[in-house]
Amino acid sequence: MKTFYAIASGFGLLLPIFCFSKHFIGRGDSAWPEFFAAPFSTWVLSGFTWDLLLTATVCTIWMSIEARRLKIPGFYWHFAAIFLVGICFALPTFLLRREAYVDARSKQ
Repeated sequence: MKTFYAIASGFGLLLPIFCFSKHFIGRGDSAWPEFFAAPFSTWVLSGFTWDLLLTATVCTIWMSIEARRLKIPGFYWHFAAIFLVGICFALPTFLLRREAYVDARSKQ
C-alpha cells in the first residue's frame, strides 16, 4: 500500500497545482475572485464543491484523532496541505506516513 499511497500523493500534488497554475497565469486581478466564484458557478459544481468541503472536514477530524491516538508527530502539516493543495494530496500522504509510522513501531 505504501507504493500506492506514494503515487496517489504525487498525483494529488501535481494535478491540482497544474490546474491552479493554469487558472492564475495571465488572469491578473480577476484571478482570485474567479478562483473562489468558479466552484459555485453551477449547481453541479456546487454539489461537487460541497462534497469536497465536507470530505475535507471529515478527513481533517479523522486524521487529527488518528494522529493523536497513534502519537504521530507533524499532523499540522497535513492540515495545511488540505487547504493549500487539496484532500487528494493530504489524505494519501497522511496514510503513507501513518503506515510507515505503524510499521516502524511494530518493529521496535
